[in-house]
Amino acid sequence: LGWQGVVPARTEKMAGRLVEIVTAKLLSLEEAFGRLQAHEFANLLVNPVSESLQQHSGPYWNTILKPFLPLVLERVVSALQVEIEEVLDLRHLVLSAFVRDKIVLVDLFQKVGKVELDFLVESGFGFGFLLGLGQMVLWFAKPNVWTLPVAGGLVGDV
Repeated sequence: LGWQGVVPARTEKMAGRLVEIVTAKLLSLEEAFGRLQAHEFANLLVNPVSESLQQHSGPYWNTILKPFLPLVLERVVSALQVEIEEVLDLRHLVLSAFVRDKIVLVDLFQKVGKVELDFLVESGFGFGFLLGLGQMVLWFAKPNVWTLPVAGGLVGDV
């Protein structure tokens, strides 16, 4: 169990909150996609689209369409910048990625929460030591068979 068990058990809820925080408070999908330079992004897409066209449609279609690809892709990117929220469901995309690979979410939370997790471990040692001292004092004051299990239950509950 422990931290590695908590995150996978609540993957969908935690990933949903992560998406909401990022898109609501940091950067919306529309804002991020709107910052792309349509011409430059289209130029980056020309070769992969051309290769895919070559593979799926043959060399003739690729030869015919290749001169028009930069212009068409630039228009597609410009249109997507306006309607990206209708085309791409970021919440669903992130949720499905985290559900598919829960280890990524565990790693994310461990890296982001390292300081807090280290504090919990270190404070747990200190609190456990103090509660153990109290348990020892109780055992010396009342050395009954039930004192250790009851004190252990109380320490475990705290």
